Amino acid sequence: MIVIHREKDRILHAEKNYFLSGDAAAAAEVSSAVRSIADLARAVRQSAAESDAALEAFRIARIASMFEENLLTYIAKKQQLDKTASQRRVAREAFSRELLASIDRELVSADQRVSQLQLLMIISLAVAMLLCVAVTLLVSGVIISPVNQLKRSAREIVNGNLETSVAIESGDEIGELGEMFNTMTSRLREVFADNQRYRTHLEELVRERTETLEREIAERRQAELALQAGEAQLRLIIEQSPMAIIILDREFQVKSWNRTAETVFGYAREEIVGQSATRIIPEEVRPGLADLWQRLYDSGKTIHNRNENLTSDGRTILCDWCNTPLVDGEGKVAGVLCFVENITEREKTEQELLKIKKLESTGVLAGGIAHDFNNILTAILGNISLSLHDGNLAEKTRSLLQSAEKASIRARALTQQLLTFARGGEPVRESMPLAEVIRDSANFVLHGSAVTCSYTIPDDLWPVHADKGQISQVVQNIVLNARHAMPDGGVVDIACVNLPAGGGEHPLLDPAERYIRLSIADSGIGMPPEVLERIFDPYYSTKQEGSGLGLAITLSVINKHGGHIVVTSEPGRGTVFTIFLPAAGDAAAPVSARDEKTARLEPAGILIMDDDEPVLGILRSMLEAAGHRVHVSHDGRECVEVFRSLVKSGQPVDLAIVDLTVRGGVGGRETVALLHEMEPGLPVIVSSGYSNDPVMASYREFGFCGAVSKPYEYEDLLLAVNRVLDATGERQDAVS
Repeated sequence: MIVIHREKDRILHAEKNYFLSGDAAAAAEVSSAVRSIADLARAVRQSAAESDAALEAFRIARIASMFEENLLTYIAKKQQLDKTASQRRVAREAFSRELLASIDRELVSADQRVSQLQLLMIISLAVAMLLCVAVTLLVSGVIISPVNQLKRSAREIVNGNLETSVAIESGDEIGELGEMFNTMTSRLREVFADNQRYRTHLEELVRERTETLEREIAERRQAELALQAGEAQLRLIIEQSPMAIIILDREFQVKSWNRTAETVFGYAREEIVGQSATRIIPEEVRPGLADLWQRLYDSGKTIHNRNENLTSDGRTILCDWCNTPLVDGEGKVAGVLCFVENITEREKTEQELLKIKKLESTGVLAGGIAHDFNNILTAILGNISLSLHDGNLAEKTRSLLQSAEKASIRARALTQQLLTFARGGEPVRESMPLAEVIRDSANFVLHGSAVTCSYTIPDDLWPVHADKGQISQVVQNIVLNARHAMPDGGVVDIACVNLPAGGGEHPLLDPAERYIRLSIADSGIGMPPEVLERIFDPYYSTKQEGSGLGLAITLSVINKHGGHIVVTSEPGRGTVFTIFLPAAGDAAAPVSARDEKTARLEPAGILIMDDDEPVLGILRSMLEAAGHRVHVSHDGRECVEVFRSLVKSGQPVDLAIVDLTVRGGVGGRETVALLHEMEPGLPVIVSSGYSNDPVMASYREFGFCGAVSKPYEYEDLLLAVNRVLDATGERQDAVS
C-alpha cells in the first residue's frame, strides 16, 4: 500500500509537470504509474482479498485509471483544437492578403491602360491640327478651294467623323497634300478602330475581373455568414450545455454565465455578470484559490480543482472546476474559461454505495462466523437440553444447566444479529401496519427512562411488506441510540409520511416505487463528521458498553427490504435518522401462526447428514431419546449410499434431515435432489446454521418439507420432525 500511494504521488507529480511544460513524457509517466498501481492493486487483492487494504487498493487503481483516461482525452482534444484554430487563422490571413493584392494589381493595370489611350488620342489630334494649320499657311490665297476642303475635312475629323476625305486631283504639292490628308485620315480610322477594339477588350477584361471580384465578395460574405452561424451555434451549445460554463476576467469578475450556471448557483445572469466571482467562493476556500489562479495565469495551462462553493440561498455545494486560460492576440492571458460540475449528490451517492460494499464484504465474514458458532452452540445447547430431561438431576445441577441454557440462547441471539446483515439472508415478509410496530418497539426501549416519544403518524399510512421482527429491531436500535444521546431526558420525534411514486426524495430510490418515509429525531449531543461517516461500520461504537452491531444490522435490514437510510447530525443539535421503505402493493393476508405443540407420534426411521461430528452426535442423541431409529452420514454422497443400503436391507426410512452447507462435500440442496431420484415422496428437512439463508426462508421451493435452524433445542427439533411426519402420514413400526 505504501508503494501504491507512492505511485499515486508520482501520477500527481507527472500531471503537474505536463500542465507546466506540456511535455509528452510527463503524460507517458502518468500511464506508467497507472499500470504500476493496477499491478500492485492486483497483488494486494490476491494476497488479502477481503481486507480493507484490498478495497482501498482497488478503489485507488480504479480512480487512477479514470484519471489517466480523462488526462489522455484532454490532451487529444486540446491538440486537435489548437491545430484547427491555427489552420483557420493562417487560411483567413492568406485569403485576405491575396484578395487585396489582386484588387490592387488590377486597378493599377487599368489606370495605366486608360492613361496610355488618352495620351495617344491627344497626340493624334494634335498632330492632325498642326498639319492642317501648316497646309493652310502654305496654300493660302492660291489654293483656297483645296484648303477649304481640307478645313472641312479637318473639322469633321475634329468632330469625330473619320470617314471624311478630300478630292484634289492636281499633281502638285496640293494634290500630294490631299493624298497625304486622305492617307492620314485612313490611318486615323485604323488607329481609332484599333483603339476601339482595345477599349472593347479592356472593358471585357474589366467586366470579367469585376465578376470575379463580385463572386469572391459573395463567397467571402457566405463565409462570414457561416462563421456567424457557427458562433450562434456555439452560443446555443454553451447555453444548453449540461455543465456550468463561466468566463472570468483577470480581476475575477464574471463576464459570461450560462443557464446551467444559473441552475447550479442560483444566481440569474443579470445578478452575477459584472460582479466578483467571490460571491460563490466560501471565505475559507479563497486563500487556496488565489494561489491556484496565480499559477493558472503564470503557466497558461488548464488546471483542474475541486472545492466547495456557495449558492444564492446560502447552501454549500461541492463542485469540480476545469479552468482554461483565454489568451489574446499578444499571447497574454486575458481571462479564464471555467467548466463547472456540481458533484454534491454524486459524492453522497458514491459514499452510500461504498458503505453498502463494506457491509457486504463484512457480511460474508459474519455469515461464516455465525455458521461455525451455531454448530458449536448446537452441541452445547443440545446436550444441555437433553440433560434437563433427566429426571434424576439434582435441583442445583438443574439450576446450573438452566443458567447455561439461557446463556446459550443469548449467544444464539448474537449469531442471529450477525446473520441479519450476512450476505444472502432474506427477511420473512408479511404485509403489516407500520405504525403499530413503531409504537410498540419505541415504547419498549424507552420504558422506565426519562426519554419520551412524540408520534406524527397519519391514519392512512400505507402498509409495508416486511419482516416484522427485523423492522422492530431497526426501530429499537435507533431509539436506543437516541436514548443514550439524551442522558438527562428529552423527546424522540417519530414521524411517518406517504411518498407517492416519482417524488425524487433520494437519488438511490426507484422513481416508479411508492415509499414510506420514517424519520426518528432526537435533540441529543449529536455526532461530529468523523463519527457520522463510520456509524454503519460493523463493530464501531463510541459507547463503552456498545457492541457496534446495532446500526450495521439496521443498515443491512433496510437494504434487504429494498429501502434506504440517511443520517444527518450536528454536534450539540441532535441527530435525525430518515428511513425509506417500499410500500406494500396490496394488502396481504397475515401469516398464520404455527401450532406451538404437536402430539407425540410413533417412532420412525430417520436418516441424518451433517459434516460436523459434535452436531451429528447431539442430533442423533435427541432423536434416539425420542425413540426414533437414527442412521448417520457425513455428506450428501454418503447419505445417498446409506439410504440405498437401507432400502436394499428392508429397513424403512421415513424422514431425512440434511445439513444445507457441507464444506468440501455435497450439501443439502444437491442431496435432496439425489434422494428424490431414488424415492420421490421421501420427506426431507433442511438444517443450517445460516438461519437467514433463502433456502431456509423458502424451503418448499427447493424440495424440502420442513426447516430447522441451528442451534436447536430438544423441543424445537421434535416439533419440526413431528409436524413433517404427521403431514406426510409416513410411519413404520419400530424395530425391537
